[in-house]
Amino acid sequence: MRKNQKTELVTIFMALLLIFFVAGSALSAEFKLRANTIGNEHSIHAVGLRTLKKLVEKRSEGRIEIKIYYSGALGDQRAGIESMQSGTIDIATVDTPITTVDKVFGVFGLPFIFRDREHVDQVMKGPVGAWTAERLRKHNLEILAYMEGGFRQITNNKRPIYTPADLKGIKMRTPSSQLRIRIFNTYGANSAALPYPELYSALQMGVFDAQENPAIEVKSNKFYEVQKYLSFTNHVYSVSYLLMGTSSFNKLPWDLQILMKQAGYETIAATVKAGKTVDEEIVELANSKGMKVNKANTEAFIKASKPIWDSVGKEMGEEAIKLIHLISTAGTP
Repeated sequence: MRKNQKTELVTIFMALLLIFFVAGSALSAEFKLRANTIGNEHSIHAVGLRTLKKLVEKRSEGRIEIKIYYSGALGDQRAGIESMQSGTIDIATVDTPITTVDKVFGVFGLPFIFRDREHVDQVMKGPVGAWTAERLRKHNLEILAYMEGGFRQITNNKRPIYTPADLKGIKMRTPSSQLRIRIFNTYGANSAALPYPELYSALQMGVFDAQENPAIEVKSNKFYEVQKYLSFTNHVYSVSYLLMGTSSFNKLPWDLQILMKQAGYETIAATVKAGKTVDEEIVELANSKGMKVNKANTEAFIKASKPIWDSVGKEMGEEAIKLIHLISTAGTP
């Protein structure tokens, strides 16, 4: 056999070995999990899921494989909850629509109930977080982490927002939350819910004047193209729930369940870092894109929010009132 033929055979043999190795690696995962988020690849939710994927796949030594679906490819957040409960998807990120699971979780969405990120950390890593996890478990959902969702800010096409009075008459898009609609109607806006994937087009066509979301969305969804003003109000902190369906979780052996929990816990720091970084960088980006940026009068908004706290506590009952007290007093001297 000539030398060239030998070389060609060796090359083909090595190529076949590589193909078999790659194919074998792809098929070796005992558990192939699907994870859904409405966020795109640049969102905080995506940061959390990629952190989870990296840690879990490495530490499980290939026993678990996680495939991430971005931009609601497997449905919106409400659909994601139902799919986890039925076992058709394994993991999803959820924020405001968590109230469809248990209405008392709406307390987390009260305006200014969280003072800062340190306060959020104290609350969600303490008894309140444990209580919430137990409530979720009763609905066939396992909490992996309470991730950063970010403090929510307002963008609009009408005027800078300094006080609630500046929102009077503004058409405000909100998530699917009766509480969020009530908040902005109390402030003077004309509020209505709209699915997030439809938001950019609705702002572009003037169906809505304004929207409220963490500042990262100005960048990740290019809201600077369709909005003129960015007002830092910090009116609501979005707790993002990194969830796994109970049926999917229970299919894992105990060692992998522990691994999932540990990796989930470590996503928190990654998402908080991402949220802080964007809050710092977004002002420069917004200015460079022609947006006008301002900081709102927080005290004016807190004062306008008091009737909302009072009414929500009365409507939801004693359990909600206790939860409001536990959250609002956590970490205070």
